Amino acid sequence: MMKLAPSELRLLAFTLAVLLLALTYLALKPSFAEWAAFGEQRLDLEERLEKAEALLDRKPAMEARLDAFRQGLPVFSPGQNAGSDLLPALEKMAPRHGLTLTRRETPEPERQIGDLYETALACSWEGTLEALVRFLHAQQALGPVSDVRLLEIKPLRTSRNEPTDRLAGKFTIDYAYRREAPASPDTPDGAAP
Repeated sequence: MMKLAPSELRLLAFTLAVLLLALTYLALKPSFAEWAAFGEQRLDLEERLEKAEALLDRKPAMEARLDAFRQGLPVFSPGQNAGSDLLPALEKMAPRHGLTLTRRETPEPERQIGDLYETALACSWEGTLEALVRFLHAQQALGPVSDVRLLEIKPLRTSRNEPTDRLAGKFTIDYAYRREAPASPDTPDGAAP
């Protein structure tokens, strides 16, 4: 039998140890990548959890703001056509600010978003820049009830294609509102005589 010197035994043990470590690394390499991905996911989830907790902390304040917003919206009865009732108000507001409505489109069908409703009114208009700014400011002063979704502006030309200080264009305004709850048969107002 062959005898190995102590230095050879140490070299053999070291070689076996390196070989065992290399094989262990190669076997665990996919797990290392998976662990790194888990670490990134954990950090992302912790960040999302912090954001969710911050939102939950702000929930009472947001609910109070939403309730105040709801109370500020106009209320229409269930059968009432809100677009037909909102259009005359828009037609009165435009001339007060120097804007002429040249064409009105049929109001879009109402959209329900939870217990709130929304409809859009589209109109073509003519006027000066100052009149348009005053009109838009008056719309903004209505608060969250109305929102100008689309605004097109172009210079208005005379019959001889000369520029003027007048403008023309189109706008679409979204109006938010609520509906009254229908009277239930259990209430005295809805009870049959």
